[in-house]
Amino acid sequence: MKKLLCLTLLFSLLAGFSYADPIVLRATNTLGEDHPMTMALRFMSKEIEKRTNGEVKLDVYPNSQLGGNKEMVEGVVLGTIDIAQQFAGTFSSYVPEMDILAQPFLFKSEEGLFRALNGEAGEILAKALEQKGFVPLTYFYGGSRSFINNVRPINTVEDLKGLKIRVIGVKTVIDAINRMGAIATPMNQADVYSALQQGVLDGWENSPVTMYSLKLYEQSKYFSYSRHLMTPDLVALSAVTAKKMGEKNLAILKQLSGEASQLERELWAKNEGAMVKEMTDKGWVKFNDVKDISPFVNSVKGLWDEYEARFHNGLVQAVLKNQ
Repeated sequence: MKKLLCLTLLFSLLAGFSYADPIVLRATNTLGEDHPMTMALRFMSKEIEKRTNGEVKLDVYPNSQLGGNKEMVEGVVLGTIDIAQQFAGTFSSYVPEMDILAQPFLFKSEEGLFRALNGEAGEILAKALEQKGFVPLTYFYGGSRSFINNVRPINTVEDLKGLKIRVIGVKTVIDAINRMGAIATPMNQADVYSALQQGVLDGWENSPVTMYSLKLYEQSKYFSYSRHLMTPDLVALSAVTAKKMGEKNLAILKQLSGEASQLERELWAKNEGAMVKEMTDKGWVKFNDVKDISPFVNSVKGLWDEYEARFHNGLVQAVLKNQ
């Protein structure tokens, strides 16, 4: 009878025992569901639960569901958002050194961009980010940014004059677009569609992939390849969240993030050409190359020197030697 009572108590205790709830992370961006960067976050969501045996789960909120560019970065600092995948220059509001990734015409190729990020330049930026509460996980490739508008194709600096062009709210980008002759208009990405529709904007600047993913071809006539910015998106984890995860799970997340970056670059290469072809074939958008880019470059070349004079950290040269 005594043994039966002990067994009954043991089973009762076991029945009431439950494993700790999983750590549920929230990741967000401003992009559409079929964007390569969102697909890469979905890959991370699927794999993290599997590789941590259910200890960590990752929910993805694309398309500005958790706020705009500024709100996402602020949320990571506060720990209210666990992971933000965002235009790298946006982080300069907290980490001014990140302005290096918003410098016009600095990066010449995808390979050169990632050589810099995987080398000395990336190490300098990682230290600066960590001091301000960000844990850099990886960078996604954002292609090159060019001019898109509803007034005329852009072939010369003069063609930009007077055009209200949406930019991300990063001072270096604002300065660059203004120096090229346009009227830089900071705005959250989620508001661009309606602003174009209502004539508040004449255009914006980004990649064909983002235009396709957000269906902005419905409100955009001309795409002019200026390639004035080649900048990555940073995938940043909140330092507040990192402390909760434990070393083992954090190491798994970092490893997985590197794999997601490689997947995203493959998806970008695969999808960009197909998206441009569809938008061209269906007559949605007219694409043109800027024939002489040198006047655009000359109008903004002082920004590199201003960055170096401000920080004296050697980042401009660290980047250039990898191009």
